Amino acid sequence: MLGGIQAKAWWDHGHMVTAMIAYLNLNKTARAKVDSLTAVLARDYPQVNHFIATGPWPDDLKADGVHAYDSWHYTDVPFNLNNIAVPGQPEVDIIWAINQCSEILKAPQSKALEKARFLSFLVHFVSDLHQPLHSTSRFSNDIPGGDSGGNLFQLKGNWRNLHALWDDGCGYLTSYGDIRPFGKPKEPLTEAQIERVKDLAKDLMKQYPEKDFNNVETLDPDFWALESHKLSKKYVYGVKGKDDKGRNQYLMPNDEPTPFYLEQGQEVVRKQLALSGYRLATMLNELFGEKK
Repeated sequence: MLGGIQAKAWWDHGHMVTAMIAYLNLNKTARAKVDSLTAVLARDYPQVNHFIATGPWPDDLKADGVHAYDSWHYTDVPFNLNNIAVPGQPEVDIIWAINQCSEILKAPQSKALEKARFLSFLVHFVSDLHQPLHSTSRFSNDIPGGDSGGNLFQLKGNWRNLHALWDDGCGYLTSYGDIRPFGKPKEPLTEAQIERVKDLAKDLMKQYPEKDFNNVETLDPDFWALESHKLSKKYVYGVKGKDDKGRNQYLMPNDEPTPFYLEQGQEVVRKQLALSGYRLATMLNELFGEKK
């Protein structure tokens, strides 16, 4: 899907709010474990001064020239508009990676440093897979090779392409763009920044309580990928408004997103951020929590 394009899913602030929602929902034992592993990762990466900073860390590896894990950040579920022949799916993708992370974190023989790194990968990939464009590539006569998760779907206006638009939460996350532990220069999070992310997480948890999600305890990444793919088809490549005859008009390449489109997208984003946080917490509580 993404090939040589250096795409992310959510920007730093999106990953951190997913991690914060998870952190606030961890039991005492699991929280102590993730705190200890965060401290291990911080020995080599001092910017990781809080669990939430583990979320964007895997994207920073790309900035440091480490591209061995690039294919771990997405999966290709084709959205095929014109019945074009599409390439087969690689076995090593985000679904494979999430399963590998879980196995490494469960393995008693894995060293603390490896557990710390793969905890960060898990936090990141769970968040990634809830950004709809990390499960989707749109194939059409105009872009027969696929649009690389919206990276080749160019837009006018504030966002250069569809992927960037959704990384920014369709504008919902824009005001948090200054919270970047892996920006230039790389700096640990301040207490004020951590509190801002916590306030955002609490607001999302209030808007979308865990009990309101039917499938929050479904921890199968294959299911998550199909769930996100359906959201892509309905909303990401969805309706931007009505024409003068009341017919649906869909967002097309080189369009500028309409207020209607952004409003619909932000609702999807808020729910996906909350859901990914709850699911991550459930996973970590199962991996690290008290054994019954």
